[in-house]
Amino acid sequence: MKYIDIHCHLDFPDYDADRIGLFARIREYEVGAITIGTDLESSKRAVEIANQNENIWACIGIHPVHDEGTPSLVVREGPSEARGDELFDTEEFSKLVLNPKVVAIGECGLDFFRVEPAKLEEEKERQKKLFEQQIEFALKYDKPLMLHCRNAYDDVLEILENYKQEKLRGDVHFFAGNIEQAKKFIELGFTLSFTGVITFTKDYDEVMKSLPIESIMSETDAPFVAPVPHRGKRNEPSFVIEVVKKLAEIRGENEEVLREQILQNATKMFDLKIKN
Repeated sequence: MKYIDIHCHLDFPDYDADRIGLFARIREYEVGAITIGTDLESSKRAVEIANQNENIWACIGIHPVHDEGTPSLVVREGPSEARGDELFDTEEFSKLVLNPKVVAIGECGLDFFRVEPAKLEEEKERQKKLFEQQIEFALKYDKPLMLHCRNAYDDVLEILENYKQEKLRGDVHFFAGNIEQAKKFIELGFTLSFTGVITFTKDYDEVMKSLPIESIMSETDAPFVAPVPHRGKRNEPSFVIEVVKKLAEIRGENEEVLREQILQNATKMFDLKIKN
């Protein structure tokens, strides 16, 4: 295993037609991956996939904006009718977290991107409750968090500050914030991961250049946002190689050095037991 994709959704139906080929390519290109749950059912599928494949691990949790029981993540236009304490089933997730292939909790956090202004405060409160439950769950079981932040970096940081302690740690998935926010996450014990978006925009170049190499992770968020030269196609973990290549180019670093450091970063953060 030479590369690591710390955030992808291998249970999504996008892969149903050629799932065998997908995992063959993952092995061929020596890529490990963490497949992410977005609700209870997809978390169960993530654990099942991880159990069936070497160098694949699972992250379990509830996305801040989701529909229960759907085969893949569905972003809703408005807030849920349910309260946060009704969404996170601690008993069921407690059964999953004991599996040795479960390495993180999430993706959890806050997402205010599509919330109607008139319902913003109500939705903020719902998402905050759900997020706090998952932070506390992660701390209880000594697992890192996989954070989802969209239009909400400062709000997420404010909540995390309330839990600032030695065990609090994790990764900020699909980071798109600024340098100041990046520094605050790092101070709280978080790394920042980048997707194929960096291969076709320069919006995050200065942020990536500013980060210590120990704080960087690579991901695909597959099946979304495929990198150049695969842009417009369905994304998959083997394409994380292009993300690492672009990260090295932007930062002016040796690609092999960065590749190895990212693998070390992920192994340390998620306590990965790699099979070679």
